[in-house]
Amino acid sequence: MEHSIGYNGRYYNTAQFHPTERDTLIYNNGGLLVIESIHNKHEQEFLRGHDMEISCITVSNNGKFMASG
Repeated sequence: MEHSIGYNGRYYNTAQFHPTERDTLIYNNGGLLVIESIHNKHEQEFLRGHDMEISCITVSNNGKFMASG
């Protein structure tokens, strides 16, 4: 996958700004976690590992760790 478009907002708190990189948005797209620049939508990273839709995301205060379920 080269570029992802889509966020349905079905679950509370599944879109967050990175705590130390304010221009970086983290959100789910189904079972995929997307990390993207708000200035360039083509600058994205994808984290895969879920078999079902992600319903919660959290990021540590220093931004080094993320958890999703």
